[in-house]
Amino acid sequence: MIRVHHLICAAALLTACTPPAPIAEAPAPSESMQEMYADCDWGEVRGAGLSIWSYACANQRLVADAALPGFQREQRDEAGQVSLTPVIQIFTKPADAQIDAVIDAVRAASPGADTCVIEPGSHGDYVLMPTGEAFEAHQRFIRGESDGPSMPCGRLGPREAGGHTFRLVEGAPDKVVLIDWGTEVPIFDPDTLRVVSE
Repeated sequence: MIRVHHLICAAALLTACTPPAPIAEAPAPSESMQEMYADCDWGEVRGAGLSIWSYACANQRLVADAALPGFQREQRDEAGQVSLTPVIQIFTKPADAQIDAVIDAVRAASPGADTCVIEPGSHGDYVLMPTGEAFEAHQRFIRGESDGPSMPCGRLGPREAGGHTFRLVEGAPDKVVLIDWGTEVPIFDPDTLRVVSE
């Protein structure tokens, strides 16, 4: 196809010919993902206006969920029973608002201390964290000085294992995505999240 295109350009005596745009390649999964999911298929999953790349395995895969909205990890046990775990949830906000504009919806989804706020975390993401006395109480728990609270902001805040982060998606100023990183290498790559038209 490229050779034919070049012949046409030459025949046109170098008029305004340009080579066709290259086809976008699939993003490569990390080495740790390739090792963890060596027997699985790497592909794109779309839903709720977003696209993400993920592995699909015999016993688990990522599925879009318009009701969430977002994506869930679908797991199948040896008996064939299917369970779903939300791993990417979309919260909406005014396009010109800051990321913490979703705090009321986040608190509703994750009941905890009223003083929990969305604040900067690591790698450009954000986290839901307690403030004031709730923060001090959680610090005492982490130091082993008290029995709780282990999850002061509910299931989406700090916890003993795994973690959640919030981030903005380029091209979607009205969306904030919550990512559940789990306790192992995720089956999906959050850095491949993109806006798509459905």
